[in-house]
Amino acid sequence: MNFQVLQHQLSNIKEITVISRNAEIDGVICHIMGMVRCDDHALQLLILQYDEVYREKLENSEISELTVSPRELMTNRIEQRGDRNVKPTLWFSNVEKVCLGDLELTTNESGSSKCGTEQWDKVALFTQFLLKGWSPVGIDTQDIGAMFLTNLTFVGTYDAIPTFDIEAPMRFSMRRDSIRHLVEKPVTLTVGSEYPAKLYFTDKESGEQHWVQINCVTLCDMWVEMLKTFDNPRLKEQVSPAELARSKAEFEERFSGMCPKGMCYPVIEYECEEDISLQFYSKRWLDAKPIHKNRALGFFMKSNEPIGKLGLKLKAAIIQEPMMANTVEIEAELFHYSQTGKAKDIVIAKNTNN
Repeated sequence: MNFQVLQHQLSNIKEITVISRNAEIDGVICHIMGMVRCDDHALQLLILQYDEVYREKLENSEISELTVSPRELMTNRIEQRGDRNVKPTLWFSNVEKVCLGDLELTTNESGSSKCGTEQWDKVALFTQFLLKGWSPVGIDTQDIGAMFLTNLTFVGTYDAIPTFDIEAPMRFSMRRDSIRHLVEKPVTLTVGSEYPAKLYFTDKESGEQHWVQINCVTLCDMWVEMLKTFDNPRLKEQVSPAELARSKAEFEERFSGMCPKGMCYPVIEYECEEDISLQFYSKRWLDAKPIHKNRALGFFMKSNEPIGKLGLKLKAAIIQEPMMANTVEIEAELFHYSQTGKAKDIVIAKNTNN
């Protein structure tokens, strides 16, 4: 930090409208600071969020790091579950539209970042707001270091902050999003076997039950599949032989460290509810120590058949762990499912709690 950086930070904001509206949503204090118009004519709504549960977890995790036993080794299961990740609840990261009385604004970008006295840009911002009469009611005695600042940037350019009814309720409409739900249901997958019955599984947090109908389990040789891609005549028409050869060599170099030739990835084709997708892992991999590599490749599988045995859309999940080509049984887990949906709108009235 130097004075030039501080001067730039202060000059970046051209106009401020203070709102100072407070609400509590499931224990999280949400404070609408106000709007700012920036030097590039962008319009933003600023929201502070304080999660007391997060603050307590953060404090406890710092203590546990000092007292953790060497025997409590990290595993892929712990990593995928996020057992040691301490994250706050942030309510406004997926806002699509904001209505302030008759004014409707559409977001094109949002971001949240942690506050703290060492964050000079935020200290400068808070100071500017305080000088404009901002009253941080409800969060004025809380730890700034445990707060998060959310910036909602709106579509368009603005020569001035639009006028709106400061007393009107504020409505935040959410866009559709995919949310992950932990399951950890053991399942034995048998390559080439029939699966006559539905498999039922339960959301570990909510207790909500869902089902999946596995159609088949196969082994996919990604070396063969990718070579088919490189041999595709349409690709050869679009890319020069030299470029194609270079891309093929780069793929072989990267992929050989992930999956030796002759090994395959298990693929599970299944039917389930329309807005749900599943993730399987082998039990062996889940209980193993994580190995972090600088390079990674991800594969998305698509079924060759559009419709499954129940007449629903056929989906595919890949266990991204190479296995021998003669593998028959895999001790696995339906580890989590992702469900696409739209969260309910958040409405914040003048100086009242949700």
